[in-house]
Amino acid sequence: MNILSLGEKIKKLRKEKNMTLKELAGDRITAAQISHIERDKSHTSYELLEYLSERLDVSIDYLLETKEMQSKKITDNLILESEIYIKKGELDDAEKEIHQIIEICEEYDLSENYGKCNYLLGNIYLKRKDSRKANFYFEKALFHFIKNDDKKRIFECYMNSADIYFEDGFYQVALTNYSFAKDILNQITTDEPDTYKDLYSKISKCYMRMDDSEKALEYIELIGSIDNNYSPTQEVEMLVLKAKKLLSEGKYLDSKDYFTKALKIIEKEENKDKLAQVYLTVGKIYGEMGDNEKLLQYSEKVYDLKKSDSDEYMMDSLFNIIESYIDSNNFEQAKKYSKLALAAAIKTKSKYDEFRALKYYCDIYKYKGETEISIEYLLKCIDIVSTLDKEEVLGNLYIELGQLYSGISKDKELECYQKGVTIFKNLEII
Repeated sequence: MNILSLGEKIKKLRKEKNMTLKELAGDRITAAQISHIERDKSHTSYELLEYLSERLDVSIDYLLETKEMQSKKITDNLILESEIYIKKGELDDAEKEIHQIIEICEEYDLSENYGKCNYLLGNIYLKRKDSRKANFYFEKALFHFIKNDDKKRIFECYMNSADIYFEDGFYQVALTNYSFAKDILNQITTDEPDTYKDLYSKISKCYMRMDDSEKALEYIELIGSIDNNYSPTQEVEMLVLKAKKLLSEGKYLDSKDYFTKALKIIEKEENKDKLAQVYLTVGKIYGEMGDNEKLLQYSEKVYDLKKSDSDEYMMDSLFNIIESYIDSNNFEQAKKYSKLALAAAIKTKSKYDEFRALKYYCDIYKYKGETEISIEYLLKCIDIVSTLDKEEVLGNLYIELGQLYSGISKDKELECYQKGVTIFKNLEII
């Protein structure tokens, strides 16, 4: 796509039609005048342009297009092509083309498209997980969008930069950028309330990470005040967010109500992972309230939901079930589910989960007063944890083993205590 002057366009079209200067000039002007026009050495009247457009079979608008106008059209199309490359995951091709577009933008001072190019480069580096470079390009794009008063793209730049700062743990800087985005959004006429909800939820999360629960809940309430139905995902996210905040404040009943609302929405959506996550959290609330029966009930719901998946949710549900049965002295049921947990851990090759399952066997036999069998299982636990990067856990296991040996062998009791204490000293815990 060449960017041509008026003279260059006329010469190119004449050559394509195999016309001589004299043939193009006709009876209207001289061949010399056409030559001057083709070298951009002569002013051309509108009437003459009409004549030339007819002879060359093009529109007069094409001839009137300046280099700047052509460069804008060309870069507009190339930017669209680059966006397609990005959507297809062809990032190298997109980046190569964008840098070529930038050269045109710099030559013809196309500030708006220069901003768009930098914005696209930011997206490319986001996809490459290079947040530093991504933010560099978003901030370059922002300068040009502000210069052109492109509020929609100014908003997008602030949001992207804020997301990057949030993921990197710079919550105050993220909050500042979200606040800038909020100011811009208030200046934009939009009929998309989801945009506000997304922004407010992110501001709320910033405040939660900064331990400002009052402001976090304020923005959660703002979301609720928007006169539009939530999408199920957003509503669940907000309900769970508020429920967790109330839970951290010890408001168990209020927290349970919000989790229950979230459950009703999720059950309609049949989202197993989210449903499992909420069931586990609701069960935890009941457990902290001392309702072991409800803890068991919700843990069993998760197990029934996820037992074919053998994932972390299933394992957590099994461990909750085992603890519930141990707490209620139902050791046979506790052993039954410990066996299921051990089999699942071996199947998924999770050594840490294998240790946890064996540790429950150890606890069961300890509570039953069968100390020697409990020791056997605890020694298996120590063998596994010794191969993992879990030194503090290992130290606690040796201390527990020493306690079990206290009525059996004083030498072994002392040996285990010494091993545990040595580990804690190395970790500078004591």
